[in-house]
Amino acid sequence: MTVTTTLAAALRERAERDQEAARVPGKTARDVERWMQIAVDNQRFMWDVLYDRGWPGNSLVGTQGSADAAVIVQHATLDRKLQRFALGCLIEAVDAGNADPSFVAYLTDRIHLHAGVPLRYGTQYTRNDRGQYTLPPVEDTETLDERRRKLGMEPLHVFEDRLRELPGGQHILETRP
Repeated sequence: MTVTTTLAAALRERAERDQEAARVPGKTARDVERWMQIAVDNQRFMWDVLYDRGWPGNSLVGTQGSADAAVIVQHATLDRKLQRFALGCLIEAVDAGNADPSFVAYLTDRIHLHAGVPLRYGTQYTRNDRGQYTLPPVEDTETLDERRRKLGMEPLHVFEDRLRELPGGQHILETRP
């Protein structure tokens, strides 16, 4: 195996472990502890990758590997510095045509969500006390779909209509700005 395929395989395995832990229904304290340990391990790993190589882009790890890196970093909610550093690396990769521009939208909005500022791209949802998903405030809603289009993303209403068709999608409230 080359370094590139080894890194891609490591990203895949780490993203799968993260997703598996995230999807455990009715998490116990032990389940949450396991998920947080996975997150901490993934954060350390991503710091090493980003320092050594920059964003693991398409030319290094393929589109799946780059997508796996995006999931890992987006879920690194215990390490906001990592998220911000990774965003800079990701923007450089996108500018070089080496990563999916929509990853910038998801990571930017994740950072904004946790900072308590309006989202820029409308990619993150919060859950209310009735278990319904709602779109938090979004900056300049009149130009939201244009910002999404510039990153190759569909308009918000199309995205939300698709979400509603997924299992559990009936819990998405009407959130169109």
